[in-house]
Amino acid sequence: MRTPIERSKLLDRGGEPTVRDLLSSLVFNPLDGTIRLNGDRIVMQRAIAGAELKRELIRSLGASEARAFLMRLGFLSGQADARFVRTRWPNLNIGDAFTAGTRLHTFSGVVRVETVYNDFDFRKGRFAAEFLWHDSVEAIEHKNGRHVTEPVCWTQLGYASGYATEFFNTLVVYKEVECAAQGHGHCRVVGKPVSGWDASDPEVSYFLERIATLDGRALVSPVSRPPARVAEVALSDLDRVLLAPIKEELERVAAASLPVLISGEPGTGRSQAARYLHRAINAPESELRSVFGASVDLALCHEISRRGRGGRRGAPSRTIVVNAVEAVPRDVQPYLAMAIEEGMRLDGPRVIGLTTTPLEPAFQTSELWSILSGLEVRLPTLAQRTPMERISIAESLLSQLASKMGQGNPKLEASAVKMIQQSVWPGNLGQMRWILISVLKDHRSGEITDQQIAVALRRWPFVVSAASGETQSMKRVVNQLMSEEGFSLPILERALYEAAVKRAGGNVSAAARILGLTRPQLAYRKKLLTLGGAEAAAE
Repeated sequence: MRTPIERSKLLDRGGEPTVRDLLSSLVFNPLDGTIRLNGDRIVMQRAIAGAELKRELIRSLGASEARAFLMRLGFLSGQADARFVRTRWPNLNIGDAFTAGTRLHTFSGVVRVETVYNDFDFRKGRFAAEFLWHDSVEAIEHKNGRHVTEPVCWTQLGYASGYATEFFNTLVVYKEVECAAQGHGHCRVVGKPVSGWDASDPEVSYFLERIATLDGRALVSPVSRPPARVAEVALSDLDRVLLAPIKEELERVAAASLPVLISGEPGTGRSQAARYLHRAINAPESELRSVFGASVDLALCHEISRRGRGGRRGAPSRTIVVNAVEAVPRDVQPYLAMAIEEGMRLDGPRVIGLTTTPLEPAFQTSELWSILSGLEVRLPTLAQRTPMERISIAESLLSQLASKMGQGNPKLEASAVKMIQQSVWPGNLGQMRWILISVLKDHRSGEITDQQIAVALRRWPFVVSAASGETQSMKRVVNQLMSEEGFSLPILERALYEAAVKRAGGNVSAAARILGLTRPQLAYRKKLLTLGGAEAAAE
């Protein structure tokens, strides 16, 4: 006999975001009449509206065309919700993000989802699932009427297929094998990739011809593409937040299995990015070795140039991370460059160089830089991140530090959140860690306040040196510019971009490095300036 489920427990079942999390991120703004779920606008309507729409479609188009229309609408909605979860909760591991579809489906009010089994492996591209749908809004209208002979949950079936398809990069087909409208106690659905069904299955053909196409264009390839990288599942919450802005770039770089240069200021997450690359391309038991640039010698060069051991074809079995690669002795740099090149040919260990920005001029002209920088990933500073990213990093770091210091799980006051978001954090993660440890050391109970953060910021040991020398000269230049007539930030930014491009001889990538940006960051900022100018001209 099945034990009844406590309703309150349903709010916290599964991974993140739970249904309770979804409820907490739901905001109604009476001033503009909008409802938003974690920032994205949604609408609320009575269930009868969907039933009336379905009846009108059947009357106008016939049952066959209405079914295709609603299943395709559900399929597109499922794909959109999968992208929504990935975008709005970027720090979730891929498993939680995938299973969030069942919780989001329940949260929408159209059905309560109960998992029978949900077996998936993104690395192997394996998926098979079965769910029970209780109180389906599409089946409920038939509950007190005449039973139908075919399943009727068309929109929901399309939604489940679209959501899973978006995550597996291959068409996933769900079938409704039982429907409450047929007289069953609930609806039952089974899902598998298209390759898991019989090729002659009429439902598979129906999906391929009618559901996963739009105007003759395939919405997704029926043939599986390489499975998504899942290295993030092995990362901590803090590492996920740190790497979120460059995650897609790291995945593209990981697939290349070539040397990589990871650049950025200290405390931006360079070591975390290197570990991500290693885990994304190698087996869990493969070796990750880290050395400092100044200690690189000819023996290590010889080791790098040897044939790989135990690695699968096209993927190195080991990774060697060279911290402060610009500090490799000048007389050793040419040998290291040759060793890396030879190692690529022989499937030797993958080499990842870590360096600081701005890059040293001598290193930028070296052969070692040229062989590493073909695949360069530049991490943004905390100042270059959005306020929401800064607070996400701080909260993840606070939770991690509090656990180590036996402080439970202290929260930040709204004023402290605002201060963290507005601070530029010139010392990046190192400064933020130092500040939070200082606060936790003296914290006793209650929420952490902005005053506690402010006191620790004033005690930050590097604040004096940061305000000296070149920084003071730059402040004088900025003050002089601001006192001139016609000054504006967009004009100053545009002038800086133009000067950097001119100084770099028209090389946009080099111009971005001069400004401490990546090429995509520079292009994005220039685009914002262009759009801002167009909007101003239209007013």
